[in-house]
Amino acid sequence: MNVDAKFFKKLDSALRKRFGVPPEHRCDDPTGALVRGILSQNTNDRNRDRAFESLTRKFRDWNDVLHASDEEIAAVIRTAGMSGQRTERIKNLLQWLKQHSGKEIDAQFLLDMDYKRALEQLTSLPGIGVKTASVFLLFCGDAPLFPVDTHIKRIMIRMKIFPPKTSAEKMIFALSEIVPHEIHNSLHLNLLELGRNYCTARKTMCETCPVKNICPANRKE
Repeated sequence: MNVDAKFFKKLDSALRKRFGVPPEHRCDDPTGALVRGILSQNTNDRNRDRAFESLTRKFRDWNDVLHASDEEIAAVIRTAGMSGQRTERIKNLLQWLKQHSGKEIDAQFLLDMDYKRALEQLTSLPGIGVKTASVFLLFCGDAPLFPVDTHIKRIMIRMKIFPPKTSAEKMIFALSEIVPHEIHNSLHLNLLELGRNYCTARKTMCETCPVKNICPANRKE
């Protein structure tokens, strides 16, 4: 990696000037946060939110979801796509949480243990990868993890911080080590904004990019 912690602090500062300081994230329902993580995979935030709202409106609590038929669940989360696969993953998660948390389905116990152990346990479950687990552990448990999604992966490669074929998982572990913990939250969220508005999948808007003056890709050899 050709950048250091100081670079990421400068990057965070430049992004805050453009996008502001992201609002503090509240995690009142850890179980719901994990379910949202499953619903967010390979879809956009709008579809994820619609599916989650439909799910929580249809069922009284997570125990009701666990005991509902696959067809019922799939019908209410269809806006997220891949509803059959997501239904299976959600029910597997809820069953696993119930086995570990007692009568009430509650993911809080994962936030009470060492984050590395929680990461290991979560990623042992079908459909929960390092990205989904790290988002949950950062935003619900303030774990020193830096999640990488498709936007951030694209930005890191275009900035020439990582080689083109670097996996998101490898980036997560590398960035978690070098990015100062106190800016994990704000930098992650504002990089998402950068990816949606400037460094998009279809094209780059380098001339108007708020971080063009510090972007490693602009360095002259």
